[in-house]
Amino acid sequence: MFFNRYIHIIFLCLFSFSFPVFSVEKSDIDALVRLFEQNPSDATNTIRLLRALRKNGRNGQSFIDRYFQTQRESDYLKEQNWIIVRDFVTDYNAPQFKYVYQHHAKLLQLYSKDDVFQKLDNVLVSHLDRLYRQSRSDYEKTLESIKSFGYAHYDVLCDYFDIRNLLASRNADDYFYKARKLFRYFPENRELIKEITAGALEIMHDVSRLKVIQLWAGKTVESQSDFSAICNYVKISQKCGFTDVAKKYAEIAGRLAAQSGNAWMKQQAGELVKLTK
Repeated sequence: MFFNRYIHIIFLCLFSFSFPVFSVEKSDIDALVRLFEQNPSDATNTIRLLRALRKNGRNGQSFIDRYFQTQRESDYLKEQNWIIVRDFVTDYNAPQFKYVYQHHAKLLQLYSKDDVFQKLDNVLVSHLDRLYRQSRSDYEKTLESIKSFGYAHYDVLCDYFDIRNLLASRNADDYFYKARKLFRYFPENRELIKEITAGALEIMHDVSRLKVIQLWAGKTVESQSDFSAICNYVKISQKCGFTDVAKKYAEIAGRLAAQSGNAWMKQQAGELVKLTK
């Protein structure tokens, strides 16, 4: 029975039924592309284009690569180049990320320590998570290389994955303390927060501690578009006694389910309504 519940938690974390809330007109993007083509070395226009592509859910790495071809490697740490890496580079294998990772000690002297580590940590755990799911030996080999490199947040990366073992062993006390540490280092990682919330619902019963998780879980429903995050939020809000909040988001879940036409989502939304009555 526990195995089935655990699989259900993983399913909720992996399959986010999200609905787009805004986009940029194709003609506007085309105009920004033309501007970029005229001068690929212009950081301001490159950033404008990358922002527009991101709003439309499109990857801008090809434009990033072309922009950095116009930059000397010694200039990679300049402010406009750091902004591009910080805000838009998500691929562990991208040469721009590799450079800032290898030279992050210099980066820490120039920019916010929190910004630098949040960027590096998030890209590293994203890459490690893919390996963790695909090849445990490759995951362990990469993690060991990060340790050998002397990366200061190696322990944070380990904690990101260790919390799953705490869930599997139903160690609620350590799970809570590990969650609080991860919230500190990954404050904008909504997928992680959602996964932690789902796990807390499974093994935690202390309402005072659940309220801490519920506070962070609020980040995952800000867009009111991620169905599985909203399901978690309704359940944890109800457990914490925040019934008005639970009812509000149960209604939002119902609207999303109706829009989707998905039978599973409609069933889940119906259960949320019953839970909050």
